[in-house]
Amino acid sequence: MSTTPAERGKAKSLLSLGDLSSSELGAILAGMKRLKPAIERREELTDLKGMTVGLFFEKPSTRTRTSFEVATVRLGGFPVYLAADQLQASRSEPMKDTARILGSYLDVLVGRVFRHDTLEQMATFSGVPVVNGLSDLEHPTQVISDLFTIEEAKGKLRGLDLAYIGDGNNVCNSLLLGASLVGMDMVAACPPAYGPDPRALRRAKEIARRSGAKVRVVSDPKEAA
Repeated sequence: MSTTPAERGKAKSLLSLGDLSSSELGAILAGMKRLKPAIERREELTDLKGMTVGLFFEKPSTRTRTSFEVATVRLGGFPVYLAADQLQASRSEPMKDTARILGSYLDVLVGRVFRHDTLEQMATFSGVPVVNGLSDLEHPTQVISDLFTIEEAKGKLRGLDLAYIGDGNNVCNSLLLGASLVGMDMVAACPPAYGPDPRALRRAKEIARRSGAKVRVVSDPKEAA
């Protein structure tokens, strides 16, 4: 189903999973259930018909770039790859100016950036929805895909136990938030001094209190497992 200009105008940015409500994340996962079999059947989809999606990448990528480009095409849109080192942004043009220019041409911006602040500036000054394709703080699109895959394998999300073992990086931050939103209990085992971002952990615990989930961080991988 295609979107109208009015509906597009109401679309909001996705910089952090913590910006979503449980119902909003649930709607995204439900949409993925609809889209996956349709894409596999090569149906003609029009969710992004007439829309141009800019892919602003400060970091090289194989999976993220390819998946966003192919998804945009499969949904009826047109992707434009924007390598940051080939734009004026590489010559010290302020991000707010780059964002204004890009927003005047594009309908959506996807950013794969070094600093989360870059995404926040893009969302503030571009005037179009911005999607976090990876930043130093979060990787929400990967975690949404992770949750979708877990639900496919387990048949549910609420009430499951999730163990994460590794450093408290951007994926860990998004997993804590995502698990809290869907009602999963999560334990992250991170080496001392390499824990998740304190802001993400606080936000995850706030969400968990409402959803009934439990999230905690330990240092022993065996305890998490």
